[in-house]
Amino acid sequence: MKRCILCLQELPLFQGLDRTEFTSVCLSATKKRLAKNTFLFHQGDNAGTLFLVKTGKLKLVRVTDGGKEIILDIIGPGEVLGETALFQEQEYLFSAITLEETGLCCFNRHQFEALIQKNSGLAVKIISYLGQKLYKTLEHVAETSGTSTKEKLLRLLIRLAAEYGRKVPNGTLIELEITQQELADMVGASRVMTVQVLQQLTEAGIIDRQGKHYVIKSDPCIDRFFA
Repeated sequence: MKRCILCLQELPLFQGLDRTEFTSVCLSATKKRLAKNTFLFHQGDNAGTLFLVKTGKLKLVRVTDGGKEIILDIIGPGEVLGETALFQEQEYLFSAITLEETGLCCFNRHQFEALIQKNSGLAVKIISYLGQKLYKTLEHVAETSGTSTKEKLLRLLIRLAAEYGRKVPNGTLIELEITQQELADMVGASRVMTVQVLQQLTEAGIIDRQGKHYVIKSDPCIDRFFA
């Protein structure tokens, strides 16, 4: 599982600031706590705030022009939303909805601009950070482009297990209550196809269910499955 980031100072965006500089960042940040199934923001809202998720989880949902909902990602403690909104006026391209009670730390664009004016070296660091993030996004697109629904779904489950997994006797339990429709939305497939693939993965001994949670079983024969 990923290490939880508890403070804005641990983010790549702010690493390197001295104690005095970061104190002004910390004091100007605000705290927010949202109940389950609450919108942090809606697609189309004006964007201008960086959010650090301290506790809880959110799903990022985009509605297409045709009215279809696509789940872009699920994020949890230590992850960040809204870095690019700190540099220019724009709208959110997706909605963020809590999957459970969630605590966040918030830092707005005007505070960020003031910080840049006082620390010009920070701008270079930020450009490098955003470049790395863009590369990772393009790398992910390249990995999943042209792959089958089976492979996309298994890759997704393995990633969720790495990020939100807890070891259990028969494997790694994904500590997310995620529906079949939500999985389908995340891999861009129909619910019917997703159910069929989940059944195939279960029959192959690769995944299992414990209540509302999926389990990636220990030592799955992934190579044999893709053969």
